[in-house]
Amino acid sequence: MKKFWMFIAAVVMAACMTVGATACNKKGDGYTVYVPDGAPALSVARLCAEDDSQFDMNVVKAETITAYVTGENPAADFAILPINAAVKLLGSGEDYKMLGTVTHGNLYLLKKQSGETITAENISTLVGKTVGVINLANVPGLMFKIILNEYGIAYNQLTDGASPAQDKVNLKAVDATEAVPSNAACDYFVVPEPAATTKVNKTGGKLSVSASLQTLYGGNCGYPQAVAVAKNTVIEKDESTVKAFIKALKDNNDWLNSASAETVVNAIAAHNGGATPTFTADNLSKTVIANCGIGFVSNADGKAEALSIMQKLNAVAGNSFGTPADKFFYEV
Repeated sequence: MKKFWMFIAAVVMAACMTVGATACNKKGDGYTVYVPDGAPALSVARLCAEDDSQFDMNVVKAETITAYVTGENPAADFAILPINAAVKLLGSGEDYKMLGTVTHGNLYLLKKQSGETITAENISTLVGKTVGVINLANVPGLMFKIILNEYGIAYNQLTDGASPAQDKVNLKAVDATEAVPSNAACDYFVVPEPAATTKVNKTGGKLSVSASLQTLYGGNCGYPQAVAVAKNTVIEKDESTVKAFIKALKDNNDWLNSASAETVVNAIAAHNGGATPTFTADNLSKTVIANCGIGFVSNADGKAEALSIMQKLNAVAGNSFGTPADKFFYEV
């Protein structure tokens, strides 16, 4: 009888040790990953589809993403967010480090039937015209201002009843419902994907792509738009998982380009808490995916460009984002 109870005790002790080990093994619980819906979510679509217990995927509304990397005890072990927000909130490197860039722009200039195709050679055609910009105060508007600055073209922001200037490009804040052919106040529109392609398709050519802001910025590589970050405590305690996350970001594009639209959409929707998704099987095509500029670039290859875009963003935003510290950039 004594041997029996000794055996039971041994079994219980082993079970407790196993539970304790599992509780201490963060990999078993799954590190939390938060990503805004839209183009950034495409950068982790494969992880969403695989539903790996190593990562607990969460797709959230774009306007709420910063809440998961701030506060006394931030919820996100890993996150993806716009580079300007990442630098402003986390750029000291005290709590998070940037792992690399994951998206490189998804903004397009749409024209009406009377409009012109805009290139680097004729961008001055926009002088005297009014461009409606969806989200003028944030990245879309800031990037368009940067591009105009790059070409030495002055702009006039139409606020408080200001009248359009004939010697400048006039910028007007619009929402998605106002970016339509019937809007007589605007000649062109800056629209992100997938809304850009959706508007072109639904208007039967009354709106069409005039230019890619990524190309106007400088070639086919675009610019750093969304970046991946990791909590310092995760990097310090479990760097192998950080490297696994980076590998997943690198491997994502091959899967993304081979999977069906329905597979991609369902993978993301499974982790968005029931919210209305940005992408649907109807608006997610291979063209839209290509237009979202998905692709991981490490800091080793992209740090200089990240610093460059932040300098330009600060120039058009009154230095409101600051400059990232060297220790903000994760180096393998």
